[in-house]
Order: sequence, then C-alpha cells, then structure tokens
Amino acid sequence: MLVLAAACGGRPEPAPVRFDAAAEFAKVAAVHARFASARDRLERAQSQAPGPSGSPGDAALVREAAAAYDAAFARDQIVLAAFLNQALNLAPKRPETREALALYADAAVANARFLLDRGGDARQALEPLTAAERAYNALGVPVPARLAAAAAEARRPPAPAATSAPAPRPNRRHRR
Repeated sequence: MLVLAAACGGRPEPAPVRFDAAAEFAKVAAVHARFASARDRLERAQSQAPGPSGSPGDAALVREAAAAYDAAFARDQIVLAAFLNQALNLAPKRPETREALALYADAAVANARFLLDRGGDARQALEPLTAAERAYNALGVPVPARLAAAAAEARRPPAPAATSAPAPRPNRRHRR
C-alpha cells in the first residue's frame, strides 16, 4: 500500500506551458527580416550580374548570395513553423498568431507560384497551401484570396498536352 501511495502521490503535477506570443513572435519577425534582406541581396546580385560571359567574381557573388538566401529561408521556415506549432494551440486568438500565419501563407503561395510557373509538380505545390488553408479554417478565419486562388490553381488538373489530331481519312467510296 505504501508503494501505491508513493507511486500515485509522489509525482508533481506538470507545470502549465507558458507561451509569450509577443516575445516569441519578435523572434520570428527578426529571423524573417534577415530572410527578406537575404532575398533582396540575391535579387540585387542577380540583376547586377552580366550574362553568361560575365566575370568569375560576379558569378561568385551570385553563388554567395544564393547560399545566404537558402540558409536564411530555411531558418525562417524553421522558426516560423516552431512558433505556429505552439501559437495555433496555445494562443490562437492572438494577433501575432495571425501575422505568423500570414507569413506562412505568403511563403506557401510564393513557393507554389514558383513550382507551377515552371511546370513543377502541382501536388508538391499544393501540400503547403492546403496546410495553410487548414490552419485558417481551424482558427475560423477566412482564407486569404491569394492563398485560395493558388490552391485552386494547384488543384486544377493539368491541361492536356497539345497533340495534333490525325487528319480525317478521305471517304473511299466513289459514286458511279
């Protein structure tokens, strides 16, 4: 009996999870600002680089900016996802949650646009769009028009490939 009492009563109750949405979103905003800066730097490097016959230094600047962009994008998405995982459950009504969800939706739309415009896999484009739609629906908030339009486009079946129709066969019957 003593063992049973110790097993049942000896454990403290788990402490409630504390989540400071404003402080955590400030981290998201800072990381997102670094991502935006890396994106701008890459766009500048790409626009200033001459054509394929450009100097090796120009190509190196573009590669360096692209690497910085990739790292900043990955960090942005990780921090944003971590925030949303907590915020959607612990602070769904907070404005920071909606702002973070808007950042997530914007990234999903941009990535889908990139894939769809280049003939990529629509299913791959649709996954993050659907996840963003689900989050908006779970909050009871209308899905933004850009997100809904991108998801609808990704859901559309691909247009059939243009093939030439066979020429009609001439009628071989002759009148006599």
